[in-house]
Amino acid sequence: MPGKVKVRVVAGRNLPVMDRSSDTTDAYVEVKLGTITYKTEVYRKSLNPQWNSEWFRFEVDDQELQDEPLQIRLMDHDTYSANDAIGKVYIDLNPLLLPPPTPPHSQRPHDPSQPGTAVMSGWLPVYDTMHGIRGEVNILVKVDLFSDFNKFRQSSCGVQFFFTPEIPAGYRCQNIVGFVEELVVNDDPEYQWIDKIRTPRASNEARQTLFSKLSGELQRRIGLKVLELGGNAVIGYRQYFDLEGETGIVVRGLGSAVTLVRLHYESSTTGGTTHSPSPLREITAQRE
Repeated sequence: MPGKVKVRVVAGRNLPVMDRSSDTTDAYVEVKLGTITYKTEVYRKSLNPQWNSEWFRFEVDDQELQDEPLQIRLMDHDTYSANDAIGKVYIDLNPLLLPPPTPPHSQRPHDPSQPGTAVMSGWLPVYDTMHGIRGEVNILVKVDLFSDFNKFRQSSCGVQFFFTPEIPAGYRCQNIVGFVEELVVNDDPEYQWIDKIRTPRASNEARQTLFSKLSGELQRRIGLKVLELGGNAVIGYRQYFDLEGETGIVVRGLGSAVTLVRLHYESSTTGGTTHSPSPLREITAQRE
């Protein structure tokens, strides 16, 4: 299911001092998805920059939406030397690809093939592989999905993954469709020739980016199997990474494919007093 991703970089806070002469930082942000990269303006001499950037737009296909992480990289601008890396944020877009919940009294169930917009915003920790957490960045992400006649061919948008082995709160299990598993293998960048000349940070980031991509690819492949079986979710999901040296990186995922139905609760207000939510209509009707 192709779509459009829009990203706005709002601000940063508690960034590290990168310029010792002034005890400040000249920070800017690189926003990358797939092969496209955008940059904000440089916010000079501040540890709490306010970029309030324009919207950066990416038009992506199924595989990029589900496999590629959104990368937010903070940099320190230097006039007379190479710019220094502050840290990165990796964002998995898959949670934004789920269909919106159907209202309790809706006469028409939501059609996941119809366009929809999902939004995520807030402060996220900035991580550096050499120094750990280095402040936070505030971003706003919007994902607009477009209808796709071949939505089941490459896309598993709408399949939810739960690590809990129990039925998640707010859902009931309509059907257990079977056990699903998948294996993905890729070369380890740690053993590629370019790592002989890359800095330790760049080498670490290359491996970190690959881990995130493999995780997304693995979930998409398992999601396709779930859809083929007639399910819409995976419970008890587990993911295992195995470093095989020069052989590469092996990632295995497994879980139970199920069909989950969201439970709807109703709340009533009388005379300004809000009563406790009443159980799902279906359950109430069965008891009566």
